[in-house]
Amino acid sequence: MSEPLVFSAPKALADLQTFLQRAARVNNSSARVIAADGHVLVYVGLLVPRGLLDRTPTVLGLRVSSLREPAERDEIVPMEALIHRLGAAISEGNSSVALPPVVPSLAWAAITPPRDNWRRRRGVSSGDLAGAAQDGIQRVAQALPANSGDALVQKVRAEVWGEIVPFTKRIPAGAAFAADALGFLDDRSLQVHTNDPWLRLTAAHGYVLVKFPTGHDFGPDTDD
Repeated sequence: MSEPLVFSAPKALADLQTFLQRAARVNNSSARVIAADGHVLVYVGLLVPRGLLDRTPTVLGLRVSSLREPAERDEIVPMEALIHRLGAAISEGNSSVALPPVVPSLAWAAITPPRDNWRRRRGVSSGDLAGAAQDGIQRVAQALPANSGDALVQKVRAEVWGEIVPFTKRIPAGAAFAADALGFLDDRSLQVHTNDPWLRLTAAHGYVLVKFPTGHDFGPDTDD
């Protein structure tokens, strides 16, 4: 068993547990945990394409916490087990958590977003994101009859969540859906950065990262 991660503050465990619980309502599978440079980065997959022809953007959630003791880790762990271990540590008043046993890697977990060379763009209001998220949820529900096949489900999701949010030029509705699901829309507005083919939304409680399908063009830089 690997050494536990020792968080800098007990509150960080509760914040991470809330983040994972929200993510699990959308996709209760696995989380990627990267510990390095005094921090732990926890990635979750909210929307992921299935197959080369699926045009659904890859949409990840990210929570970053500081560590009291240095650690080096890059593991894929089951989300439910990690939530349980965080809860146990919180109830015992501990600041350290031993990661659950690793599980097979997921396709999205092999994709690491860039850390540098992000370009600041015009911010986006939480109200616009919330509206796009709710509209997308309704459209997906209306377009999918009962007992829809997997191919139809993915086709509808790709079309709906790949559309650009009104009043923006780069933010797909899938990013709005993720920000809403993760509870990031308490802020009045979110920062926006791009690093082709990636887009990042920054909120007080974490990040939403989007990787567009191959061939996507952000268009002219007219909104800086």
